[in-house]
Parts: sequence; C-alpha cells; structure tokens
Amino acid sequence: MTPAWPGGGLRGLRILVVEDEALIAMLLEDMLAALGCVVVGPIPRLGPALSAARTGELDCAVLDVNLHGKAVLPVADALERRGIPFLFVTGYGEIDADPRFAKSPLVRKPFKIDEIADALAQLMRAE
Repeated sequence: MTPAWPGGGLRGLRILVVEDEALIAMLLEDMLAALGCVVVGPIPRLGPALSAARTGELDCAVLDVNLHGKAVLPVADALERRGIPFLFVTGYGEIDADPRFAKSPLVRKPFKIDEIADALAQLMRAE
C-alpha cells in the first residue's frame, strides 16, 4: 500500500508504542503496520516503557500521555536524552505537558491514520 500523504517516508521506521488502552494500542499497531512501520510494543505500563525508551533500537515513539493514572513524562525524558523524537496521544481535552516537550506533536483521540502519519512525518522532517 502506498500512502496518499507525505508519510510515505515512514516505511521501516521502528516506532515504540506506549498505550494502556488495549483497543487503541491494537488500532495504533494496525495503523503503523499499514504505513510500513515496525512496531515496538505496544507497552501498557510505565516501567517496561521506560526500559524500552532507555535501551530499545528506536527511530521514534508514540506515547499516551496517561498510563493507568501515571504521566508518561519519564519515558519522554528518556527518549529526549537519546535524541529519539516522539509524539503524544491523549483523550483528554487539555494536558499539562512539560514545556520542554512543546515541539512534540499532540494527537487527540480518537484519531485517524492520516493524523498519525502526518504527525510522524512532521517529527521525522524535524530531525
């Protein structure tokens, strides 16, 4: 499948997915696979996500803002230290994100494949 958006350059990217809602995690996994990406995860818990962010072979990440009531910011910190770009997804109206992560795109749930593809393409262009 050749995407109709400028996200065609996503093929082969190793993307960490950190999401605690099983259905949304499966949806993200399917969307990313359709874009030709290699999904690492999905990982639903903060501890394992932090471990993957610190040591995983990754090109970028998709991070749910809230994992079972805990902020995903330690994972974002670990990725930032390694120079790995990431975007946030959230079902909340507004979030109190750390201003250090203002350059990271925020995609609101429910999302469509083109929104994820566009946000990832934006991340990769910025790198």
